[in-house]
Order: sequence, then structure tokens, then C-alpha cells
Amino acid sequence: MRRWILLHRRDIQSIQFASAQCKDLKVRRILYRVLLLGMVASHNLVYASNSAVAAKRIVSLAPSLTELVFAAGASKHLVAVSAFSDFPEEAKRLPQVADYAGINIEALVALKPDLVLVWDSGTRAADVARLREFRIRAEVIRVASLADVSTAIRQIGVLAGTSATAEAAATAFATRIARLDSAQQRKRRVTVFFEISPAPLTTINHEHVISQVISACGGQNVFASAPALVFQPSREQLLQQNPDVILRSASTVSTRKPDESVYEGLAAKQRGQIYTVNADHILRPGPRLADAAEQVCHLLDQARHAKNYFSAAQ
Repeated sequence: MRRWILLHRRDIQSIQFASAQCKDLKVRRILYRVLLLGMVASHNLVYASNSAVAAKRIVSLAPSLTELVFAAGASKHLVAVSAFSDFPEEAKRLPQVADYAGINIEALVALKPDLVLVWDSGTRAADVARLREFRIRAEVIRVASLADVSTAIRQIGVLAGTSATAEAAATAFATRIARLDSAQQRKRRVTVFFEISPAPLTTINHEHVISQVISACGGQNVFASAPALVFQPSREQLLQQNPDVILRSASTVSTRKPDESVYEGLAAKQRGQIYTVNADHILRPGPRLADAAEQVCHLLDQARHAKNYFSAAQ
């Protein structure tokens, strides 16, 4: 297994200085490679486990983690998943050992996993503590940004010994996002309200990965500066912001017509610019965020091209 070089901040600064001062091009290239490896390893210490044995029996405790495992090419090592792990299709056939109520620790232990993947902001601390009581290795996966998706895929690839596949998937995801972001550079900014829940009305601030998807598509989250990651604005606050576009998540199998009464009086409702985004794509912090971003970009372009939008925006 590849050995990663860990560098402290002062070491990185020293190498940067040495590289800048060195006149030998070959030496400068070597210093740059050492610096790059050191910075990558220092960014995520999981890469430094050069003595760790690749996991062969993995349990995923969130649907997004399950999707990340498949993306990393480690699905053959999955022995159990959480409830609602329904993508890809093969995930439905795996036993489920966790749901909103917590972990079925007895069922999980019986499967003899050598690695449990834990969702940073979703798995309860008490459940993680129980895993450690049974001396089960638990690794926390954090996806708080679009860049974190690629990092998480690579992290799982290292843990499962599937780094080559994981690297290809991580690069492909990053490339899709970069292309979308580049395509939006000269487009008119569109103010956006993203509805997490209609009752109570709930949205997100700039720190949420969904807000980053909106930004990548040339949109501006109207509650980007909200004080909490997940925020419940009043109707008065929403009317004051008066977004150009309203995005809401919904399941593709839902047949219920959404209630839009809360949006009465908003220009977006008057223009018919309330759009639905695939909930499984946008609400799961995993590989399909790229699909969500493509859909959001398409919807915002649709708003830009509407004649009534341009007349109202002037």
C-alpha cells in the first residue's frame, strides 16, 4: 500500500520556501511533489494509515454512504446498509441494520464487520460509542461541500483497497461540477429560495452543500447569511427576500400536489417559477449531487430564458 507523507504546517512552509529559492528545475519538481503529497495527507489523516489492512466486510449507516461505497468500487465488500439505501439497485438486496431509531447492534455484530462507515452529522454519538464498545472499527465520513464528495470517495477507496476505481470516480465527479461551474460564469445571477420542508417552512444557509450546488449554477441563496445551517424563515422574511426562483425537493414517485399557499405574493409564484428537484439527488450528500447540480442548472437556465423573468428583473 502507498505510504503517505505527513507534513506539519511549518514543514510545508519550509518546502515552499526552499522550492522558491532553488534554481535547479529538477530539484524544484521533486520538492513540489513532496509538498503536494504532504498537503493531501495532512488534509485528511485517513490516508496516513499505511499499516491498515483493507476492509473486507463493510457496513454503511446512511443511504448516501452506501452510494459512496458503490462509487468507490467497494460494493463487493458491503455486508449491510441502513434503511432507505435503495440506490443502486443492488443495495436493496443487502440486509439493513440501522434506521432513524438507531443501530440494531445485535444484527450488526452478527455480521462480523471489520469497518463501519458513520455519517458525520447523522449517526448518533451514542451509536458510535456502542460500536467502539464492541471494538468495531468506525470511520467517520464527512460531506459538507461538493469537494468533500470526491474526498469521501477517495477515503473509502483507501479503506477498502479500491483506490484506483475510487480515484476515477472522484475525478469524474469533480470534473462534472467544474464544467457546470465554468458554464455559469457569465450568466445572470438568479436569486433562489430552497425549500427543505414546507411545514414548518425550512431552508439552508451558505454552509450547506445544497447552497453550494445553487452557487455552482449561478444562483444566489437568499438565506445564505442565515445564522444556522438549517433555518426556519418567517413568511415576512421570505416576502422581503422575494426570490426569483423557488426550488423544492420531492420524490419522483410522489403524486401529491405540493401546497404553494405559503408562496402567495412572491414574484416567483406569479411567474410560475417554482421548480421541483429530485429529492434523492439533492438531499443525499453523495455522488448523485452531480445529477442534482445538472438539474438545478437546467432549471435556473429555464428561469433566465423566460421572457417574463427578464422583464421583471429590469
